[in-house]
Amino acid sequence: MSEGFRIEKRILFVEDDVSFREVFTRALRESLAPEQLDVAFVEAGTLAEAHARLREGGLDAALIDVTMPDGNGLDLVRQIKDGGATSHIPTLVLTANLENSVAIVAMDAGARGALSKLDPMLETVGAIKRLIDAER
Repeated sequence: MSEGFRIEKRILFVEDDVSFREVFTRALRESLAPEQLDVAFVEAGTLAEAHARLREGGLDAALIDVTMPDGNGLDLVRQIKDGGATSHIPTLVLTANLENSVAIVAMDAGARGALSKLDPMLETVGAIKRLIDAER
């Protein structure tokens, strides 16, 4: 990659905890910067907001919390993957309690995988890079 060349990606980040969203996105942006990835997070605090962001378009990937105040994030993954205009968007599920069963259900719903909110940032960066690569 030549110096100065940056890949810009827009990731829908569906997470109801505003504080976590702010800390997570800042840490992830800083961690991705050396990778020449310029990530813009399109944030949604509810599934209803996420649907609105999806209708706006221009998204390269989605990171979706399982437990949301207005429903289950896995339902949103299924809706993204239903074969409509959003079916090209690769998704990852984010959860505080990552059990094998959650990862299996997430992948059955169409997600590329699942991450724990407690995973080290290095693992999260790797997962985000794979997610973005899946979109290309």
